[in-house]
Amino acid sequence: MMGEKLDRKPNDDERYRIAVHETGHALLSELNRPGSVSHITVTNRGKALGYMRAIPEDDLYLYTRDYLEQQIQICVAGAVSEKLILNSQSTGASNDFNEAVKCARQIIVAGLSSLGVIWEEIIPREKYHQEIQDIINEQEQDVEKILSSKLGVLKDVAQLLKDQEYISGSELRGLIGEKESIH
Repeated sequence: MMGEKLDRKPNDDERYRIAVHETGHALLSELNRPGSVSHITVTNRGKALGYMRAIPEDDLYLYTRDYLEQQIQICVAGAVSEKLILNSQSTGASNDFNEAVKCARQIIVAGLSSLGVIWEEIIPREKYHQEIQDIINEQEQDVEKILSSKLGVLKDVAQLLKDQEYISGSELRGLIGEKESIH
């Protein structure tokens, strides 16, 4: 599904960054929706250097603002993890940010934002863009608080992922549970 496995492997620093990034997505997914992660890997396929696979949810026809905000949180968690642990972000989050913007746009066009009910075609572009930024920034700040409180788990799981290349969802949940019970 993700393409052919590539022969070229990222160097150790890149692999750790990828592991940190993917662990951030997985940790936020599990915190928002327990039992949601199928697996995470740093095995590159196609254009993906690593990925977190979620267990398919029931098809929803309607989304709440809370649900969409949780989706944004999962999207930005990879970049926030990089920033927290490595003190910088990479271009690896580009697609994640595009997905976060799609969710923010859904919030806006559904009348769920601070703008209220709007007509998307006539709202000034600057105002529309600012609302998208505000929605994503708010979620990014929340994710930073959440992940800052889980730095030990984030670092340990990322190191294990770098070393093993693959962690199943049940293994991830076990690791999160171990760390939680220690604290």
